[in-house]
Amino acid sequence: MSEALQCECEALRAQVSSLREQCEAAEERAMRALAKNQQQTLAMQLIRQKNEDLDRLAAELDQAKRSEATRAQELATTNDQLLARERENHTLIERLRELITQLSTPVLQVGPDVLALPIIGVIDEQRAVALTSRALEQIAARRARHIVLDLTGVETIDANTVEHLLRLLRAAALLGAKCVVCGLQPAIVRTIITLGVEIHGITAAGDLHEALAMIARMSQQSAVSQPA
Repeated sequence: MSEALQCECEALRAQVSSLREQCEAAEERAMRALAKNQQQTLAMQLIRQKNEDLDRLAAELDQAKRSEATRAQELATTNDQLLARERENHTLIERLRELITQLSTPVLQVGPDVLALPIIGVIDEQRAVALTSRALEQIAARRARHIVLDLTGVETIDANTVEHLLRLLRAAALLGAKCVVCGLQPAIVRTIITLGVEIHGITAAGDLHEALAMIARMSQQSAVSQPA
């Protein structure tokens, strides 16, 4: 081979080697660019996914807020209804208490100016107070001149109750009503004697019929004694 041809071959080899290096460098740059592009694409996908997740969470939060507002409104309505029911129940209870008081402490009109208080069962201090209050109200309202305290249905009594009943009789007298006690059971009489309670001035009768007869006689005597 001639020296010129050999030189030309060496030059071609050098060019080929240079081109190969350039191609490898270009390929490497392309690979790096491709990898970078893939990373950017993956990053964009992740960002979009995160945004979608945030949008979904925001929508769920809004729905939860609306549900909570609806729930709060329902609770407020329920609370108002419960308060209304509570007021109604309180009013009903008060009416029932008043009715029970009236039934447990009846005051009967047995004559033009005569009231009877029939008492049945145990008389405790609370019931005695209610009885006294109701009796005095009815005496004043009906302008009664006589009142019969019928204890036929009472079997036992204590000192405090006796004192309340005596106060009732004295208070009735201050309102101008004469009192007659009837139906005293032996146990009650023994209790009064044992307690040493002063019962002077109390008119007693065996039963309601006898008490009304006594009141009729007292009314006739009062009418006769009055000047013409």
